[in-house]
Amino acid sequence: MRLFWQKGYHDTSMRDLVAHTGVSHAGLYSAFGSKHGLLTAALDRYQKDMFTEAIEALESPEASLPAVREHFERLFRLGRTPEFRDGCLACNCAVELASEDEAVAARVQGYLERLTGAFRGALERAKARGEVSADLDPAATADLLAATQMSMAILMRSRWDVARIEGLARAALAQLS
Repeated sequence: MRLFWQKGYHDTSMRDLVAHTGVSHAGLYSAFGSKHGLLTAALDRYQKDMFTEAIEALESPEASLPAVREHFERLFRLGRTPEFRDGCLACNCAVELASEDEAVAARVQGYLERLTGAFRGALERAKARGEVSADLDPAATADLLAATQMSMAILMRSRWDVARIEGLARAALAQLS
């Protein structure tokens, strides 16, 4: 997972995967069928482990505006660590492969639907509690926040200035005030 995240699918060779995992070519092919099979397994693991951990609080039945804000604060903290300067594995795969690879596109769509749904639920609760304007459209705003998060990851990967990335996200969050 980490190797695909850092190098991308096309720039990761089977030789790289063997060296990185310590598993032979035959072992990798036996377990995953192909380099592509290993990538989809890596995306599934990313979804299960890292992504789920990142949005658990947003998916809570009690989540509202504070959970949305804390979600972005967590992203800001992560964005300042070397590990996450490579962006998001799902975003990287979306940019590199989704237009040509149905399996990757389906996984990225699942990721986006889950993220958007988590934001939408939290915003609906925030609206019901009076934490945001009564005019706020939770669905459209959830789309904006998901697009903002994806943009942040792509900009991190491109090595854009972290302070500017945070500023972009804070501008989107200002729509909630």
